[in-house]
Amino acid sequence: MKKKMKHTKITPFLTLAVLVMLAGCQATSSDTAQSAESTVIADSGTSESTVDYDLEFSSDDLEVGYDESDSTTIQLADAQSTSSGDGATVDGNVVTITAGGTYLISGTLSDGQIKVTAPDTEEVHLILNGVEITSSSSAPLLIEEAEKVFVTLAEGSENTLTDKAGSTASIGTGDDATTIDGTIFSKADLTVNGSGNLTVNGNTNHGIVSKDDLVIVSGTYQITAAGQGLSGKDAVKIKDGTFTLNTGADGIQSDNDQEEGRGFVYIAGGDFVMDADQDGIQAETLLQIDGGTFDITAGGGSANAVAKTSEGMGMDFFNQTAETETETEENLDTDDTSSTSTKGLKATGELIINDGTITINAADDTVHTDGNLTLSGGTLTLASGDDGLHANNDLQLNGSTVAITESYEGIEGKTITINDGEITVLASDDGVNASSGTSTTSEQAGPGETAGSSENALIISGGTLTVNSSGDGLDSNGTIEISGGLTTVSGPENDGNGTIDSNGDTIITGGTLMAAGSSGMAVTFSGSSSQASVLYGFENTYEAESEIELRDADGTVLLSWTADKSFTSVQFSSADLAVDETYTLSVNDETFEVPIESVATTVGTTTGQMEGGMQQPGNGDIQKPSEGEPGSMPEFN
Repeated sequence: MKKKMKHTKITPFLTLAVLVMLAGCQATSSDTAQSAESTVIADSGTSESTVDYDLEFSSDDLEVGYDESDSTTIQLADAQSTSSGDGATVDGNVVTITAGGTYLISGTLSDGQIKVTAPDTEEVHLILNGVEITSSSSAPLLIEEAEKVFVTLAEGSENTLTDKAGSTASIGTGDDATTIDGTIFSKADLTVNGSGNLTVNGNTNHGIVSKDDLVIVSGTYQITAAGQGLSGKDAVKIKDGTFTLNTGADGIQSDNDQEEGRGFVYIAGGDFVMDADQDGIQAETLLQIDGGTFDITAGGGSANAVAKTSEGMGMDFFNQTAETETETEENLDTDDTSSTSTKGLKATGELIINDGTITINAADDTVHTDGNLTLSGGTLTLASGDDGLHANNDLQLNGSTVAITESYEGIEGKTITINDGEITVLASDDGVNASSGTSTTSEQAGPGETAGSSENALIISGGTLTVNSSGDGLDSNGTIEISGGLTTVSGPENDGNGTIDSNGDTIITGGTLMAAGSSGMAVTFSGSSSQASVLYGFENTYEAESEIELRDADGTVLLSWTADKSFTSVQFSSADLAVDETYTLSVNDETFEVPIESVATTVGTTTGQMEGGMQQPGNGDIQKPSEGEPGSMPEFN
């Protein structure tokens, strides 16, 4: 999408940046990206996986009605529980359901249990209508066997299930033994629905656990758990509901990594407030969000992030025979068994967001996948102790509104494609980084050559991208291609980084770019670009909040922005610029002539221009300003 700037003043959220840099600060981590199936864009504009996951809710899942006259009624009371009807027996404070059917349950057990042991060919429907059960030795609701169990929270009902810390109960023997690790524990598929309220106090470990599918359709839930809040081994599917989760491990998790089409989390809607000591939502395969509102805190939030530093590369870099980047934290983006994962949304396979309002504050990455990440809609506000968006493989932005308000690196992926959306990034290191995510050593390019990884690419074809970074603004270990959209880069202020850093070809064929930052490692676009661009280096340093304008020969303002940081160079490109034309650049009340003599023009003084990617310093084609012009410097050779 081309945006013409004629007669229009643009004041982006952050300020503009220069085109600077060499190979600086590609993020380094030791992740080995796992392969994941590609997503596809459906006709509706949403994204979906090419793997066959069951994301549907059955009519039985949605059914909350029941006929009281056809139900077995169970009245709970310490040592006095009663059952009227077939299929249930009472033994002290344990009520056992042995057959399929509908059971209407109410009352209190101070130390007891409801147990389901129906044949695995029969479905059981439990209606909780004012139930309060505490168990000192096991799960208050234990489902040992059934084809499927439906739990309906009766309209207006308040229900509470509590286990006590330290329980070591299990079912089965030998190799078939299974630890009962949930306040609600099911070995069968479990669906929970209804309009009532359920409070779960998981003092032993998890809140609600299914060793098959866990499906929640509706209801209001307050879950406090020493472990996970909601756990479905094969799947967790949520259609709607209101959830407050406070957990000592993950908020929501599915972990089957042995069967294709299993181990996924799918959320179609609902309202979630989540405070998880570990990951907010974690899926072993697919994590897909199609709606809902989310307020997630993971690992105590970004204030608990591990301190990280990266070494910016100055001009001594060119005297080395290899490129090396280091960080104080090894395995920065990987989860080894000795570390605790504290990410907001995390998938080992694919992560897809089509809609929803998502706010995350995480000690580690706010949105992370070892596979592909696709954002096609929704609004995300992210405060990260590490990366805002991270994919070990391909990362696509197709229309989401993303505000990364705090991060070490804003957006990182093996390939990053921005097709649409409104994205703002605030990063203490690189703003956008196309990197394979591992510390690498690559050969230095010789004069006139480029270096880098062919698997890494940053592609911008549309949308609005605003970056404020202390490291590189736009960084790729491979290529950078800009063909559309509006891109604004602010910073860095140090000469060891640049607003643009590419180890391969850097090409612009469309769109609008405005940037301001340091000039020590400035990178120009390649001469093979089809749209004119200018890199202008100044003798002086200009302060933040300086006003920058570009006018044509008629005095028409083509580009206008305010610098958010101090800068010594600016870079810009738009469809309004033409070769063999002269423009006037103004910074506050100073003016400079800008004759564009080639498609990639460099004017003024910079320390290390490189054309179209990594080169030896001094190979840029530097155009000397007119004699006596403010900011005039000796020609860079």
